[in-house]
Amino acid sequence: MPGGFVRKLILGLAFAITTPIGMAIGVGTLSNFNGNDPSTIIAIGTLNAFSAGILLWISISEMWFKDWFYGPLAHASAFVTAVGFFGLLSGLVLMSLLGKWA
Repeated sequence: MPGGFVRKLILGLAFAITTPIGMAIGVGTLSNFNGNDPSTIIAIGTLNAFSAGILLWISISEMWFKDWFYGPLAHASAFVTAVGFFGLLSGLVLMSLLGKWA
């Protein structure tokens, strides 16, 4: 990751600050939550689709493209490439199951 230690520190601090804020908002609005309201269902479906799109984009652009075309797997054997592809697909399936279950 470009930028080194300072950038990682800033991103880590941003995550450490925004995550509890988001959790507090969620806990604060939990009493008003109606899971059967059509607008709630649309909002949850939209956010789930957005999250799934991000997961697919990162897996394809970061892992598949950069590793297989320009990274360490660019000149790997067929077996290593097949194992890497199986791992990538397995990760996608497991993350999808986790997203559905959670």
